[in-house]
Amino acid sequence: LNTIVAESIDELSDSLEQKLGGSTDLPGAVGEVVKEAYSANKAVCFSGDNYAEEWHAEAQQRGLKNLRTSPDALPEVVAPDTVATFGKYEVLSERELESRYEVWLEQYSMTANIEAETTATIARTQLLPAALRQLELEDRSGVEATKTRPLTEEFIRAIDALDEANVYPDDIEGLDLAVYARDTQLARMDSVREVADQLEGIVADDLWPLPKYSEMLFIK
Repeated sequence: LNTIVAESIDELSDSLEQKLGGSTDLPGAVGEVVKEAYSANKAVCFSGDNYAEEWHAEAQQRGLKNLRTSPDALPEVVAPDTVATFGKYEVLSERELESRYEVWLEQYSMTANIEAETTATIARTQLLPAALRQLELEDRSGVEATKTRPLTEEFIRAIDALDEANVYPDDIEGLDLAVYARDTQLARMDSVREVADQLEGIVADDLWPLPKYSEMLFIK
């Protein structure tokens, strides 16, 4: 951020010097520089709610990038403009930027894999047994498990799909691996989470092994 600000100030200073030339009309020159800077960058100016979906649509219409995930954003580290700016001010060389880029990609993929493996383990060894015990309880009581049975079956399928995703293909690495982690592993984690949330609402409290939302939010 400091480097970006330094470059911006540098560009504004150069522009101001050109506007002044041999003139002493500093306020006039400053006004021209400000107008030009605003005109060149007004696409990023927005006074509404930056978290609203409307802004995302508006930003797209303005031609602004919307880098929602790390695999989207990290390639900007080694983009030509980035390399040129950091090299110009002797902050980081192209090789240093590339090394950081590769490390950050690996960190992202490793973290996603750890989270996915942990999710699969918790789901299979803690939550699924609780759902099966709830199903057994309903079967013994003669209650038709119209919700529990299909959700439990769906949960098993979701866990199996996540387990499959947790086995990395042999031929991908770097950015491709990070994209795989985002699009496949994390997506299937969300599927497991979605079914688990539904099961949490129907499995008996004494069978559910983890704190429920109701306990975390409303019970002190």
